[in-house]
Parts: sequence; C-alpha cells; structure tokens
Amino acid sequence: MSIMIDSDLKDIKAIIERTKDQIYRLKQQLVESSDPGEKRKLKRRLRQTQIMQLKYLNKLG
Repeated sequence: MSIMIDSDLKDIKAIIERTKDQIYRLKQQLVESSDPGEKRKLKRRLRQTQIMQLKYLNKLG
C-alpha cells in the first residue's frame, strides 16, 4: 500500500513539473506572439494548464 502511494506521489509531482514547464513556455509564446488570434488560443491553453496544475497540487495537499 505504501509503495503505491509513493508511486502516485511521484507521478503527481512529475505531472506538476511538466505543467510548470508548459506554463512557462506558453507565457513565453504569449510575449513573442503578435497575432491576436494566436494570443487568444495561447491564453486559453495557459488557463487550462494552470487549472490542471492546481488540481494536481490539491491532490498533494
């Protein structure tokens, strides 16, 4: 049982790290983009990724 919980925590932490990297890249793309349509898509993906990260952060706490 403990091994499974440790494995789940490692998976959650890995997902959080991946989403953190995605959020950073999306923010960089937003700064670099000049197309309003592209910015709108990037902002939507950024919000979705941030929400996903919050869900996994809540699982840790």
